[in-house]
Amino acid sequence: MSRSYQNLDHIVVATPDLAGTVAAFEAATGVAPELGGVHPDFGTRNHLVTFGGGAYLEIIGLDPGAEVTDARRVFNLHRVTEPKVSTFAIHPADPQAAIDAARALDVDLGELSDGRRRDTAGTMLTWRLTSPLSAEETGVIPFLIDWGETPSPADTVGAAAELVDFAVLHPDPAWVEARYAALGTEVDVRPADQPSLTLTVAGPSGTWTIG
Repeated sequence: MSRSYQNLDHIVVATPDLAGTVAAFEAATGVAPELGGVHPDFGTRNHLVTFGGGAYLEIIGLDPGAEVTDARRVFNLHRVTEPKVSTFAIHPADPQAAIDAARALDVDLGELSDGRRRDTAGTMLTWRLTSPLSAEETGVIPFLIDWGETPSPADTVGAAAELVDFAVLHPDPAWVEARYAALGTEVDVRPADQPSLTLTVAGPSGTWTIG
């Protein structure tokens, strides 16, 4: 990474066309995102790229073969019409303290629950996380993740690229920055008319920007 993003775990790009977005990323950067696996509880599958430094990119879409109701879909994937930076995750040293600090500022992250993914070798990986987008539908408030004994994909994925820029756009940057400070994270927050997130990644062939 060209700079440090405190406690950043991963950035989520949600897409209605997983294969197409993965191909576009590879064409732009020269890096082929690695197939991560499937999330049987949510009816999704993902591809991953490590940024190094404990952070990575997740490109996620619906798993056509899964039978899961829309209510179980994460990142509002059943409503996504084009690739977008949906949100991001952080890994604070004390997740419960971060949850409590956020609540003190009227941000409800929810409680930690179990997550799991079956990798390409058939191994079931597990972790704990708060519900993505539960605090803010816009995705500007991150969800929390605790990998426990499971190695982070940032340390196991072979596909690697450089995180050139990651920023949150918001009409009230000070409001966002106060919540990030309470959560123990630091991300660039830039003024904008509407909340959104933007990302630029670089590889040997060039850059890929979304948002």
